[in-house]
Parts: sequence; structure tokens; C-alpha cells
Amino acid sequence: MKKSDIILLVLLAGAAVVSIIKFVPDKMQVLGDMLGATVKISVSASQQAFVQRYLSLDKLLHHEMGNPLRTPQESGEEKTADLTQTDADIQALQQKALKKAKTTAAAGKVVERTIENMNEQIAFSDIKVQNRTEKEIDIEKILKEGAKLRIEDKSKPTVLIYHSHTHECFVQLDNGSYMKGETTQSADIGQNIVRVGDAICAQLEQAGFSVIHDTKIHDEDYNHSYEHSGKEIDKILKKYPSIDVTIDIHRDSIGVEGDDSARTSVVREIAGKKAAQIMIITGCEENFITDFPHWYDNLHFALGLQQQFCVDFPGLARPLYFADRKYDMYKTRNSVLIEVGSDGNTLEQAVYSGKMIGASLARYLEKYETKPLAHSIKEALKFLYEAELLLPHIEKSKPDMFSRHPGLRTKRRKTQTHRFSPLSIAYAHTGASYLTIFSFLLFYYKKILEIRYRL
Repeated sequence: MKKSDIILLVLLAGAAVVSIIKFVPDKMQVLGDMLGATVKISVSASQQAFVQRYLSLDKLLHHEMGNPLRTPQESGEEKTADLTQTDADIQALQQKALKKAKTTAAAGKVVERTIENMNEQIAFSDIKVQNRTEKEIDIEKILKEGAKLRIEDKSKPTVLIYHSHTHECFVQLDNGSYMKGETTQSADIGQNIVRVGDAICAQLEQAGFSVIHDTKIHDEDYNHSYEHSGKEIDKILKKYPSIDVTIDIHRDSIGVEGDDSARTSVVREIAGKKAAQIMIITGCEENFITDFPHWYDNLHFALGLQQQFCVDFPGLARPLYFADRKYDMYKTRNSVLIEVGSDGNTLEQAVYSGKMIGASLARYLEKYETKPLAHSIKEALKFLYEAELLLPHIEKSKPDMFSRHPGLRTKRRKTQTHRFSPLSIAYAHTGASYLTIFSFLLFYYKKILEIRYRL
């Protein structure tokens, strides 16, 4: 830890202790509680209410005063607001397919379904795993441990997106059938799985992550696809050693029982639009699978990403598939395979899902970004100070903003009494106790330290 980081942390902690001792009568009890909070840091309902109250200021003032505060996590519909639009190139392909459909007979039907549960399934909260191995998985424990990932500079190549089965493609029209000549394979990267990879990369790059997208065709010799893609991965990793995450994007092929000519479309409606369901696949050493040293690290990454999908876009992800598979996932830690849709899904549905994969992946990776502790402390102080400046505007435009919340006092105190202490500002404007605010800051800085130094 840098010396400047330690000094800033000590100063902040000292200021907090002084504020607590000065304004709270029962000093010994508070100090005892404070030490307890240091050892067992947890986020209570009152702390959550305090945080959410300040985060809610951003939405109210975004258009009038810029974006001074941290942005709250949006709802699913807000997150997909700019993702639901159909891209111009896909619209053009659809128009071309509509003209062809007038003179071309259907070759088979497309059966639409939504997959929510699978056999041999285990679950924790909304996170479901189809465990096809003999290994026992403690989902909750793995999620708490987190991924072995530390992103120090996302402007350097951080993520590799590639496609072992590059030819995998989709249908164009969502009309319950597919046309003669509408195959499941295409070398056109504007129509096959590479187009989905483009959508994923665009979202990651929009979030500031540098991404390498391998668009080379690896399945000319299908039986040696992973061998070919593996050689390319080796070259890319050698050229860009900063890459921390590698993801193989595929399209599934789910049969229809009793009808060999039919195809399956796995969909979930999200924000009023059909999306191709996705499935994370991760493997392990078992049976004939050997030389897979990082499989447990990959499982950590996969479960964390599955959790992110469940939070951001409920229903988008099918249960995670865990089996004795290896593919090219042994090349690095934090490596998974993701199936996007099936051979009956449309390209539009798959690209829409690609956008959501990229958006969720970016949010997930941001949790593992390292930032100087001094910068984080300054941001926290700025955060509280700006909240004070915004208060008069809030009270005028939205007087019910400070209604009763669990664990918080209903009466606020005058800000003039102790105006310059960040903790006092927070105390005055929210009615939360100093201990509540201070224990939240301890929690916040503990997380910063965990992310930066992997404590």
C-alpha cells in the first residue's frame, strides 16, 4: 500500500472518530460498536437506505446539473433502453429475407421455447447450475470468494472474444419456420456468430475496455476446430499478455423430439423484445479430461458472470452447464464458453443478446478494476460534499425525498451547526447516525482494499 493511501485512510478514520466522540453522548458504547463494526463489517438496512437515498439524487438532477453523483443500478428496462434497437444491417437482411420468402417454400418449422430449469440442477437464489459432474459445488461459497481477476488498466487489451465454430449462423425471420436453403452454417461474418461477437465487443468498448475480437474461421475442419482456435489463442496471448478473460462465443443446436427437420428457438422477452437465451459452459478435470489446472478458477468466474446476468437481465441465461469439458478453456483463467440461442433463433434475437452479454460482462469486470485508494477516498468526500450542495434543490423540487426509511431518524438537524465535516454533512442531511455512516465507509474502503490488494 502506498504511503499516501495510508495517510489519507488514517486521516479519514481519525476525523470520523473525532466526529463520533464529539456529537454522540455514549462515547464508550459507540467506540465499542465501532470496533465491532471494524471486525464484522456488514451492511444494515439503515446503511443501505443511506446509500440509496444519496444515489437517488442522480436521477432527479441528471438533466439539470450533469452527473455529479454515482449512478444507481438501473432497472432491466432502463439498461436495455439503447439495446433494443434493431441495427441497420440486420434490418436490411430481414428485408431481403422477406422478399425471398414470397417465392421460397418453408423447409421446416421452428419450435419456440424458454428454458428455465434443467435436470441434475442445483441452485442458490436465482443462480441455477446443471451439474453433470461428480463434483460438489457450493455456489454461495464460490460467489463470496470471487474470481481470481485483477484488471489494472482496461485501456490495454483485457478481453479476448473468439469463435471456435465460426460458421454457426441463424435464421432471419421470426415466423415459425425456416426457408429452403437457409442453412445453419455461413462464412459471412455479417450473418454468423461473429456478428454476435461484434455486438459484445461494442458494449465492452463503450464501457472503456480494450477488446481483441478474433474473427478468423476455425471450423473449416470441424473436428479440429478447437485445435485451430487454440493455436490462434496462443498467438494472441503472446502478443497481448494483458488479456485476463477469454470467451468462446457459440450458437447452440437443440433438436426437436420426433421431428428431425424442425429447429428450436430459445427465447426470453426482455424489455418488450425477444432475446435469444444464452448458456454459460464451464468444465473441469474428470474422467478423460486432464491437464486443466485452472478449471476451479474458471468456475468462480462463470458463476459470478451468471449472477451478473441474473441481476441485470433476469431470464436471459439458461442454467449454467458444468461438465467434464475442456475445449480451449484451459488456456487461461477466467475462460468460459457461451452458447447464444439455437439454430432456430433469428440473427436479430442473437445480436440483441450479444449486446446484453457485453453490457453485463462490462459491469462484472468493473468490479475487478483496481484504483488507487487515495482516488477512492477523494471521490467519497466529493460525493458527500456535492450531496450537501444539491440538498436545497432536492428539497424544493422533491420534498418527499427524505421520507421515513427503516433505521433512519425522521428529523434532520441544521447543517450550519457542523457544516464542514463530511460525516456531519451526511448526518445532517439524512438523519443517519454517525456510526451508521462510519461503518458504511469502513465497509466501502474494505471492499476497495480487497479489490486492490486481493486481501
